[in-house]
Amino acid sequence: MQRRSLEADFIRRLFVSIFIVYLLGEFGVVLALLIFLPLIVRIIEESASPTRAPVTRASSKRQDLRKVLREGFIFEAPPELNEGVEALLRVGMRNVSSRPLAVTIRLDELGEYGKVSPGRIDLSLAPGEVKSTFVRFIPRKVGEIKARAGLKSGIYLVRVPLTLRVKSLPREESEPLPSGPGGLEKLLSRYVSVEPIGSGGFATVYRAVKPDGSTVALKVPHSLSEGVGRQFLHEVAVWSGLRHRNIVRLYEANIVPVPYIEMEYCEGSLGGIKKPLSPERVAEIAFNVCEGLKYAHERGVIHRDIKPSNILLKDGTPKISDWGLSKVLTESRTTTATFTPLYAAPEQISKRFGRTDERTDVWQLGVLMYELATGKVPFDGEDFIEVAEKITMEDPVPPSELNPDARPLEPVIMRCLAKRKEERYQSVAELQRDLAEILGGKYRRELERSTDLSRSAYYAGQLLLLHLKLGDAKEALKYALSLRRYARGKVREELDGLIESLEARVEEGLPVPEHLIAKGEIIVHRISMP
Repeated sequence: MQRRSLEADFIRRLFVSIFIVYLLGEFGVVLALLIFLPLIVRIIEESASPTRAPVTRASSKRQDLRKVLREGFIFEAPPELNEGVEALLRVGMRNVSSRPLAVTIRLDELGEYGKVSPGRIDLSLAPGEVKSTFVRFIPRKVGEIKARAGLKSGIYLVRVPLTLRVKSLPREESEPLPSGPGGLEKLLSRYVSVEPIGSGGFATVYRAVKPDGSTVALKVPHSLSEGVGRQFLHEVAVWSGLRHRNIVRLYEANIVPVPYIEMEYCEGSLGGIKKPLSPERVAEIAFNVCEGLKYAHERGVIHRDIKPSNILLKDGTPKISDWGLSKVLTESRTTTATFTPLYAAPEQISKRFGRTDERTDVWQLGVLMYELATGKVPFDGEDFIEVAEKITMEDPVPPSELNPDARPLEPVIMRCLAKRKEERYQSVAELQRDLAEILGGKYRRELERSTDLSRSAYYAGQLLLLHLKLGDAKEALKYALSLRRYARGKVREELDGLIESLEARVEEGLPVPEHLIAKGEIIVHRISMP
């Protein structure tokens, strides 16, 4: 704009000067010079000012970009790290500018204090975009680590301070369990027969027959150490207080002659069944797992490790096992390094998603249902870093894309798998109600069109149990009365007693207690028997 103004002024003065020289001759030349003098001064002033302006703009741009890099840098780490133990650090960038941003993050200085992988991260971000990844870090030094991350964009380099705290772990000597008369052999000699049926990182599980002919399962730790001892005692303390038809029963636990748990024997687990299952069977399994979790949550205990191998099956009934990672809700500790990666909730991986609570179990139920309905887990990868990134940053493929039959369950599963806990079901009871809608619709349709008495009795019985477990005494009473036409003899008398109890609870507005649910299950089982 300034250049055009100068050009126009020059042309005007030139025409005026030519006209004056033409009229006045030599005297006109002097006047023409006087006419051009202000323009010459202006040109000199304008030519001097641009040399300062670009410097100011460049300086401002450099300062702005450095501010963008500092303000947008993302770095998250556990409050305390352990020497020699791998930890996950979340590293990334938020583009707080209005322009695209390409940035390289280098963690070379952190590498002086331990093993870092990867040590360099390249990111390209649109305005407002956030990208991050997980970095493995195995610290080699104890104490406070003060390092810097290098953030480079174009010619600009910014260094941001990083502070980490590393503690040393007490060295524990693991010793094999003693054998011979005072050890494992002495324990196993109490049983008529014993055979190993499974082994994990913590313990071996045996199927054992007692002298009275009953079959139980024995869980015996592989080795002894302070850490194993603490985990064993924690599991016993939590598990011994949980008695529910959908939780594996703990019969006995002791540390003599060796630490062991004697528990209810179940013939299989969800880990060993063929998948995918029908939507109704998935909903039925999940509904009953919710029953066990609901009971535990009411007592302040969350499981935090729901997965197929921890859901055992006894005569088709799912029962929750392995309470070794369970957490009492009043405990201050919120994370654990021993969860199962494929089934971990976002809050078990990164603290930006908050603390673990009942909704952590809701997430893991969502993963369980996804796998049962499709035959695949929603988040998979070649290593933990890849899995962790997907769990915290990516949405799962909708189940119906892997198995069209899973469509009825899809809204329920996807809500369970919301990254933010606030967007999931807020309790397993809330999840259970949506599962009941799926199951109830199926049972009612089958009951209406069934012409076979035994099938009709089965569906009426399932509807009775469904509403008993939901605590809906009015609907439970409706199906108890419907079931009465299929009952005979003593079981009819028992059903009449259940009906009387439900009528009283409907009239007085009382909840359905556990003993009525257990009674209903026995009655339905007897009526359904051929």
